[in-house]
Amino acid sequence: MLALVLAALRARRAQALTLLLLSTLAAAAAAASPWYVLASTERIAIRHVQSAPIQERSLETIGEGSLEGGSVEAQLAAEADRTQRIVGLSGFTTYTGVYLPGQASTGTSQPRELGQPRATDSALLLRTDACSHLSVEGSCPSAANEVAVSYRTARWLRVQPGDALAYANSGLPKPLQLKVVGVYRPDDPNDPFWSSNDQLVAKALPTSPDPAITEPVDDALLTSAATFDKGLPVPVRTVVDMVAGPSLLVDNDPGEVRDRLNAATVEAGNNRLTLNTLLQTTIDKVERDRRLVSLGVPVGAFQLLVLCWFALYLAVKYTGEERRPDIGLVKLRGATRGRTWALVSGQSALPMLVGAVLGLPIGYAAATAVTGSIRDAGASEQAATLSVGAAGLAVLGALLAALLAERRSLSSSVSELLRQGSVRSRIWRDLFDLVLVALAVAAVYQVKHRAAGDAAGLALLAPGLAALAFALVAARLITFTAGRAVEGALRHGHPARALTAIYLARRPGVHRLAALMIVTVALLCTSALTWNAGRDAGHARAQLEVGADRVLTVRAENRLALLNAVRAADPRGDYAMAAVESVRSGSDRVLLVDSPRLAKVAAWRPEYGASADATAALLHPDAPAAITVTGSEVEADVTNHYTVTDSSRVVYLDVVLADPKGTRLTARLGPLAEGHQTLRAAVPACATAPGCRLSSMQINQSTLEQKAFFSARPGIETTVHALTQGGGQAVLAKEMYTDRTRWRLGVNGYPPNLIVTPVEDGLKLTVAPVRPGGAADPGVYPLDSPAPLPSVRATKLQPRLVGDQRVSYGSISISESIAGTARWLPRLGDKGVLVDLEYADRLGADFGAGESLQVWLNASAPADMTKRLQDQGLLVLGEESIDGVAELYASFGPPLTLQFMLLSAIVGLALAIGSATVVAAVERRPRARELGALRAQGAPSRLVKRVGIEGYLVLAGASLLFGLLLAALIRAYIGDVLPYFADGWSAP
Repeated sequence: MLALVLAALRARRAQALTLLLLSTLAAAAAAASPWYVLASTERIAIRHVQSAPIQERSLETIGEGSLEGGSVEAQLAAEADRTQRIVGLSGFTTYTGVYLPGQASTGTSQPRELGQPRATDSALLLRTDACSHLSVEGSCPSAANEVAVSYRTARWLRVQPGDALAYANSGLPKPLQLKVVGVYRPDDPNDPFWSSNDQLVAKALPTSPDPAITEPVDDALLTSAATFDKGLPVPVRTVVDMVAGPSLLVDNDPGEVRDRLNAATVEAGNNRLTLNTLLQTTIDKVERDRRLVSLGVPVGAFQLLVLCWFALYLAVKYTGEERRPDIGLVKLRGATRGRTWALVSGQSALPMLVGAVLGLPIGYAAATAVTGSIRDAGASEQAATLSVGAAGLAVLGALLAALLAERRSLSSSVSELLRQGSVRSRIWRDLFDLVLVALAVAAVYQVKHRAAGDAAGLALLAPGLAALAFALVAARLITFTAGRAVEGALRHGHPARALTAIYLARRPGVHRLAALMIVTVALLCTSALTWNAGRDAGHARAQLEVGADRVLTVRAENRLALLNAVRAADPRGDYAMAAVESVRSGSDRVLLVDSPRLAKVAAWRPEYGASADATAALLHPDAPAAITVTGSEVEADVTNHYTVTDSSRVVYLDVVLADPKGTRLTARLGPLAEGHQTLRAAVPACATAPGCRLSSMQINQSTLEQKAFFSARPGIETTVHALTQGGGQAVLAKEMYTDRTRWRLGVNGYPPNLIVTPVEDGLKLTVAPVRPGGAADPGVYPLDSPAPLPSVRATKLQPRLVGDQRVSYGSISISESIAGTARWLPRLGDKGVLVDLEYADRLGADFGAGESLQVWLNASAPADMTKRLQDQGLLVLGEESIDGVAELYASFGPPLTLQFMLLSAIVGLALAIGSATVVAAVERRPRARELGALRAQGAPSRLVKRVGIEGYLVLAGASLLFGLLLAALIRAYIGDVLPYFADGWSAP
């Protein structure tokens, strides 16, 4: 029997090979599904953990009490072990520490020239292995009461290695006396070592900050173990930070992790520990995406299997038509029913079984090529088992489809088989078509009436069912139209057209083949359109959220230092732009950009309203150039008059400058005596190009001890006749002294402390009358920027009082003039404010920074841009790109499901092509006989050749046309049954 089957297969090699290929595709698609699902679930977990904010991928336990016996390092190690036992999960990186909350201050021993004492709410903290995660000027603490202070805290406290600090805590009988041995900078503040604990790096300004505080300053005071080993007479807090890695949700079931964390929270409380975590948020996202993949991929695989079985059914059906005479001869020679079934089914079963064996490795290779391999050994074993089962199911379904296709031939009589007559369609096939149409209607109804975000039930199958229902109707329309066209073609003398129409109308199974081709074309187009629309949406979202091709997060001293460094690295402004993002609690999100470079660097989108050039013009209108000092000394020719005598105060004229690195310099001229005088102050930093920018002139006073300087009280009139620099070169042009429009008062919300009056021989500064409550702005500023600050807003404003509109960034709040509005702004979304960085820095005059200092780069930025920025004093902390963020979104649940749908549609198209190939191969001999008869009856050779191929071309063309039309209808009416973004984000 096997020899007969093999002989039959050799006799019909083309049909056998096509069945083999179709079966291989079916088995490969089925085998790939489990690998794809399980590999995708791993990929989803990895991506979500990697991209989650540190708060949503970490946990901490806090204990409070006195340290008793043994070294603090040993106790921290024991605390870490105890926390690990309580949590009971692997996949964490653990950091430990112990801290004492309190206040650090410079104390009364502060040198007189540094002014009044200053303080910060910094924790005194031991962080295990901290010295390997920072760079330090000086040394790391090693002895008791030694501390290292962050560069920000040191700048505010005005301390350096060798200085002393006092550290107070409500439980201490007296403040600790600490010695500063180093000033540290975290190597990467975003590293989990620093970011996993809020006590280490301050993220917000202090509550009700001093006006001079321009950045968070409450960073931890890092100390040694010896400080805590000596036995502090006060309870301290131990902390264990555990940061989750991808393996936490890869090696463990997310639901079990959630349950374990909930139990650990209770168990930690029983052990006098407080456990805090937001890991459940990340777990929820992972489970949501996994559900989508676990539902969507099997639905896509089932849809593909149905197409496979349909294609194999057609292939076997057409092949069976050619085998009908062979079956008749076998029956005529007395073969038993069993041997007949074995001979016939073996010709389909053997290629299908070989296809199953070939499809298994092909499916594995295809799935791993798309999603990568599976790391977890248990999941890999499970995927292998499921793949074998899925491939077996695919082949079993194919065999059943083959038997169903052969059933009619095997049950026919010998006379019917040898007659080779066409088999008429039965009514049950029409009923089957009606059932499919009913299912399609139900699926479409469920899609149109489902809850937002629901992808269950028939919704995911809706496009496929709708396509199949429409395809069955369209296929019958093709055959019906062909039948009606015969008479007209003959009447008008078109025999070739008539013969083609007869072929399409009367050939058995043509409408089934047409339906298969229409479905596959429609599904491929629909999947491709959905996938492409999703990718476009992902890229658009990445553009909106990133702002430029690449955005580097950097560390700089302040806004001006960032601006100057970027301009020095890219003098022409072809590919780099400085930007500062400020997100203050309770205030607008603000993005400050170097506007003249906006059009060349930013990835500008229509949602941003006006063009980039027009927006830059709104943000950066013409303004007088900044006034610079390029010498090492400042000299002022002034006349001072005291209208109120106060012997307890000392008064100075302060010339406030910004050096090339953005550092605040104060040339303190004085003390101011009664009458005319010439005063000088050294500013050596300004001798370096490009010099220092004049920020303001102020009249400040101090007590006789000069421990503090503050805005002068009334009773002082100072006239500035000339301001020069080294060599007698004028700093201010002559017209500056007599033109009031060249000067402005502060716009940062504090009331001005000076009255500015141009006089014949200079600029007169009069201290204003005392105003009750709050601090005053002591400065007069050269008008080198527009005021109020021009802005573009992305949200409709609530009605406010005239002149009350303000924008806040850094540590200040200044008056704002809304120059334009937009539906959306880069990085800010639909709520935020866009302003010019240079003008904002000049107006703010706080010499501050912002929460995020950035360098935006376009695609033409050179490869060594990072090094160029580092050469200018910037430290690159991180990088994000539009392509990288878009790829991140593409690796979550819905896009992975849509990707599988697209791959399935491609395989479906290959199945349709294979089925058409089988039809062509099977019909080659009978069609040759029919066309030969036409030729014998006198039909021209050209007409015969045309008829031979025109039927296939018309069928393929009509199927393609209906498929494209169907795809357009599905997209227009059904739309996306699965959103690309699981969080519900939609384009503005």
